[in-house]
Amino acid sequence: MLVAVVLAAAGCQGGESKGEQSAEPSTAKSSCDTVLSAQGKEAVRRVADIPASVKLSTRTDPQDPADELIAQNDAATADDYNEVDFCNIYSGSSLVTPSVRTRFSLVREVPAPSKDSIVQEYRMGKRAAAGEKVALLYFECTSKKFYMGAGATVLVHGYSRIYNEVTVSEDVARQDNLRIIYESSRALSKLLGCKSNAELPAAFTMPPKA
Repeated sequence: MLVAVVLAAAGCQGGESKGEQSAEPSTAKSSCDTVLSAQGKEAVRRVADIPASVKLSTRTDPQDPADELIAQNDAATADDYNEVDFCNIYSGSSLVTPSVRTRFSLVREVPAPSKDSIVQEYRMGKRAAAGEKVALLYFECTSKKFYMGAGATVLVHGYSRIYNEVTVSEDVARQDNLRIIYESSRALSKLLGCKSNAELPAAFTMPPKA
C-alpha cells in the first residue's frame, strides 16, 4: 500500500550537511526560511505541536536537493526510492530528528490511490493526498534544466511526514499537512525552473476532495 511505503520511507535518514547554518540566504543560494510562508510555518507549529517559544530550525540550501534531482535525471539514476530531503524542520537547536521531514524524488508514474488508504485524496497537481501525519503531492515539471540544458518533462513526487505527536483534529491536520507539501513543492518547482511553476496554484486554498 502506498501510504505504508511513504511512512516506511519517511523513517530513513537522508544525507544532509552537518551543523546549523545562518538563516541569511547567500547570493548563490536561497534560505530554507523562505520556503514556507508565515501561514505555512503556523501550520507546522500547529500540526507538529511546536510552541511559539520554540525556534524552528531548518537547513539553508534548498538549491542543493534541487540540483541533486537534476543530476539524477541527467545521469539516469532517478528512482522512486532515490529521495532527497528538502528543508526539514527541527524543533529548537537539535538537528538530529526532524519534527517535519519533507522529501522529493523523480518517479515514472502516479500510482492509483488505495481504496483502504488512511489518507484523503484531493484535486491538486497530478495527485494529492493528506492524512493526520503525512501528505503527498505529485506534479509534472517541464524544465530546460534537465538533460544538461536540453530540457525534459519529469514527474516529481513529494511527501511530508510529521514526527511529533499530533494534537489537532484530523481535518485540521490534513489541511496543515497539505499546505506544507504544497508550499514545499511550489518552492522546489521554482528551483527546478518548472514551466508555469508546474501548474501548481499560486496560493494555497484547501482543494476539493477527489
